[in-house]
Amino acid sequence: MQAIDGQSLDRVAVVVTRWFGGVLLGSGGLVRAYGGTAAMCLREAEKVLLVDTVAATVKCAFGDLALVQARLEALPGAQVRVQSFTGTGAELIVSVPEDLADGMARMVADLTSGRAVIKFSE
Repeated sequence: MQAIDGQSLDRVAVVVTRWFGGVLLGSGGLVRAYGGTAAMCLREAEKVLLVDTVAATVKCAFGDLALVQARLEALPGAQVRVQSFTGTGAELIVSVPEDLADGMARMVADLTSGRAVIKFSE
């Protein structure tokens, strides 16, 4: 736990497997060995920032689709997960960082002059 806290990480697990069954190091030596190995692995591991996201469904007409897609793709952290077409337009399922969700909804509404329907998943 000290190795994780020492590197200011969260949402991580470290597994150190011991292949030798003896106690030659003593309990303190084992703790130091395990902690040192965990810290070394954490230092070398690739770090990935986890961002809480929300899912939203955006329904828009074909005339608005290209602009809406371009602006959503330019929004940091937003991703169009699924795109399907209807007789009158498209339905996009997007994930967007939680802190940008309200701004994304306003942006899409402004781009389409309120014609797009945006619904956030619970």
